[in-house]
Amino acid sequence: PFLVFTSNVFAILGLRSLYFAVAGLINKFRYLKPALSLILVLVGVKMLAAKWLKIWLGETFNLTVLAVIIGILVTGILTSI
Repeated sequence: PFLVFTSNVFAILGLRSLYFAVAGLINKFRYLKPALSLILVLVGVKMLAAKWLKIWLGETFNLTVLAVIIGILVTGILTSI
């Protein structure tokens, strides 16, 4: 139980610092907020449809979704520049 608790605490601390880094970039990059919104929608759909995605995309569907997330993020930053 202690290991699970400490890993969750460190994960939350890491996400908090990442949030402040992204919050500072929101003002600099105009299309970062819509890109992050689209990423959140994609992750939600992935969580709901994981069973069907595994059938449709195969065993590497996580890598495919990760590539799409990185593509959305890069596109949002590049269009802001």
